[in-house]
Amino acid sequence: MEIDYPIDNLIPEIVSDSNMYGGYDYVISHLESKEQREKYAPDKEPRQEYEFRTPEEYAAYLEKQRHAANVREAIIGTLKKQISDGSFRITLKDVKTIHVKDGPKDRECQAPRVPKRVGCHCIMVIVEKYVYPRLIHNTGASIKGRGMHWMHHIIEDDLRAVPEMFTHYYKNDISHYYDSIDQERMKAVIRQYICDPVLLPILDSFITLLPEGLSKGLRSSQTFGNLFISPVHHKMLAMAERYFISSPDGGVEVRYLYYNYCDDTTIGGNDKKRLWQLRDVYVAEMEKLGLKVKPNEAVRPITDGLDMVGYVHYPTHSLLRKRTKQNAARKLAKVSSRKRRQQIIGSFKGMACHADCKHLYFKLTHHQMQKFSEMGIVYTPADGKKRFPGKVMRLSALQNKTL
Repeated sequence: MEIDYPIDNLIPEIVSDSNMYGGYDYVISHLESKEQREKYAPDKEPRQEYEFRTPEEYAAYLEKQRHAANVREAIIGTLKKQISDGSFRITLKDVKTIHVKDGPKDRECQAPRVPKRVGCHCIMVIVEKYVYPRLIHNTGASIKGRGMHWMHHIIEDDLRAVPEMFTHYYKNDISHYYDSIDQERMKAVIRQYICDPVLLPILDSFITLLPEGLSKGLRSSQTFGNLFISPVHHKMLAMAERYFISSPDGGVEVRYLYYNYCDDTTIGGNDKKRLWQLRDVYVAEMEKLGLKVKPNEAVRPITDGLDMVGYVHYPTHSLLRKRTKQNAARKLAKVSSRKRRQQIIGSFKGMACHADCKHLYFKLTHHQMQKFSEMGIVYTPADGKKRFPGKVMRLSALQNKTL
């Protein structure tokens, strides 16, 4: 899809019923508290009368469902009006500041109230639809289908495809990235993509929520963070090592040994001197944006292990990051609730199954990691139709091809 930037008149698409109701249901389904979910949205599959012990209990349940449906309609109606007339804003009065500890890092995050969170989500879904095509392919933070597991497998594929080209790597991290982003410069970046006079003041309110930098809690911040340093990534991509593979449609796909996940960047190569030269260019470009690379940057051989997106990558295998293993082991040693133990094991397996960690999984959980196929479980679609592995392709891509 060819997009002509800057884009105007996005409001009708944002306030469409499909976007507003879909965004509302998504946000509510991701609330941690069951009580909150019941307060803001009725059950998608309502319970039946025979599931209750008394008629009074069933009547109370129906009343709660009606109340939740009314709350949803009221919130969506208000958000539609505010977004349409451009009065929607998120201010410090609308957020709760919470302290979050992520490994060795301590962060102050802003959690918006649920109606504001829904409005921000619905706006950013449409904004991302039009601005994300401008990002490089090998970037993954806060992009649907391009998360940490996707990035992990991209790195694994490149290490196996061209081991002679990927013998060393340069890795860095930007110091206090969100806190260091200049708000006026961020507004200018957004205006390169969007010129909607109603939408821009709303997006500006997301940027200026805090006196300096970007909020670490808003749905919009990762999108803005990706766009802010996108020009640097495009410049570095043109200088990075690349190789070519055949694509399923008979063409040629270009793969780059350059990876970015929010403020973490890795450049692969087989020449240490060349990697240091690329490092100098990268640091200079970041300084132009007012950003500073942390002093723990380094060029290392891949045999030392590339620690990125929660995994340590080696030429022949990959392992979980040490901190992830330690956290899982400590939690499993302390937990007494069977339900909570199952949750921890499930979360740990979700990470371990993407790496070479079968023995580690057994040592910590005393269970063998198995695939569903190894357990004799086969997925059968409800419509009875067969599903074949492969990439979905347009009919035009198959025209005049020998099958």
